[in-house]
Amino acid sequence: PPAPRQPRHFRGGSMLAAAGGALRAAPPLARSAGASMLAGAAISALVIGGFNLLGFAATLVAPAKAEKVTDLLGTGAIAASAIATFALSPFPLSLRKVLVTAAVVSWGVRLAGFLFYRVLRTGGDTRLEQYFETVSSMAAFWGVSALWGWLTALPTTLLCFSPAAARPLGPIAIVAAAVFCSAFAAEAVSDWQKWHWKQDPNHADHWCDVGLWSQCRHPNYASELTIWPSIFLLAAPGLVQVSGSAVARVGGVAAAALCPIFVALVILKVSGVPIAEARNERRFAQRPAYQQYKSSTPLLVPRFVQRWFV
Repeated sequence: PPAPRQPRHFRGGSMLAAAGGALRAAPPLARSAGASMLAGAAISALVIGGFNLLGFAATLVAPAKAEKVTDLLGTGAIAASAIATFALSPFPLSLRKVLVTAAVVSWGVRLAGFLFYRVLRTGGDTRLEQYFETVSSMAAFWGVSALWGWLTALPTTLLCFSPAAARPLGPIAIVAAAVFCSAFAAEAVSDWQKWHWKQDPNHADHWCDVGLWSQCRHPNYASELTIWPSIFLLAAPGLVQVSGSAVARVGGVAAAALCPIFVALVILKVSGVPIAEARNERRFAQRPAYQQYKSSTPLLVPRFVQRWFV
């Protein structure tokens, strides 16, 4: 008889293909919801970890130019993870998977592309310089970036490896998809409006208060705080399993909920709104016009949205 075939060793992208292939070939018991979603989480960790490891290596080689790749690799890693988990999903194609993956990839490609274009035009990002002064601070930065990316990608990661992903779309999914499209457009418009505003030398010593920035002080963050809950709600019905214990049935939903919770904590308490507000206070606090803008303009919920509920 022919000699038994020796195991093949995989590297790089082949390792991801091997993981997906092994899961497809596994017996039904091994392809339980929990095991499958754990496999998806592992694949996502490999992709996002690889992107951020590449970023760490780039900052070691050229720390003075590190700001140019932070958003391209950090944000781009989330889009790459979504593509990888979608491509390696062991379950049949479904409309819900297509919509959630398309949402995450669209968000990642647009934001990474815009931020990369912006940093190339401005020459750098002084806000990040403190993170690239020592090897330990570089490692911490890229480690946190990898954790952020992995948690943010959880809804699409788990959905692509969920046996229940083919569940038909319902009213919640339709509303969530519509909300995502609105928030995605608002974020793109607010980024463009502020970028266009800052290109005028006459605005160098003034805050942006045009367009969506006249409706609230941080429309970009307001959009981000809307995007991820909508993606979570779009994915959530496909994460509820039909069998097993109560924990097993809703465990994927609970894990995916870490995404919007983590994003909200970062934006509201760490590196989003607090830093932006403090920066404006340092620059404009002594100017009555800014105090008037601040007192009359909502922090996050735009005026036109508030009018809908009043």
